[in-house]
Amino acid sequence: MAEHIVHNAPRPDLILCSTAVRTRQTLAPLVHRLSQPAPPIALEKGLYLASEPALLVRLRAVPDDVRTVLLIGHNEGIGELAEALAGTGDPTALDRLHEKYPTGALATFETPDGSWRALAPGDGDLLAFVRPRDLTA
Repeated sequence: MAEHIVHNAPRPDLILCSTAVRTRQTLAPLVHRLSQPAPPIALEKGLYLASEPALLVRLRAVPDDVRTVLLIGHNEGIGELAEALAGTGDPTALDRLHEKYPTGALATFETPDGSWRALAPGDGDLLAFVRPRDLTA
C-alpha cells in the first residue's frame, strides 16, 4: 500500500497516525518511500480506536494551510468515517467502500475548498478506494 500511495495518491501535507504499533508499522514503509523531506507526522494517542465522530472532530482541527491529510487509524472508526464522508464519487468505488472497509484499505477524497472546521458528512468526493487485495490482483 505504501508503494501505491507514493505513486497514485496525493502527497500528504500532514500525516495523522495512531500511536498503535500496527499503525506505526503501516506508516514506516510509507515514510521511507516518500520523497524527502517527509511531511509533518503527528502520532496521536487519541486516534487509537477512535470513533467516526472523534476522527471527524480531529480532521476539523487541521490548520487551514494544510491541503492534504493522510489519516492512519483503525477499523471500525476509519471505515465509518470514510462512509460518512463519501457523498459522491465513482459508483464502483462507492459500492466497494459501502460493502466493507478492510484492514489496510485507502479511501482518497477530495473535499470542498475552505476550512477544515466546516468538514461535514457527505462533503467528500470519493476519488479512489483501494483495498490490499486490489494491489495483488
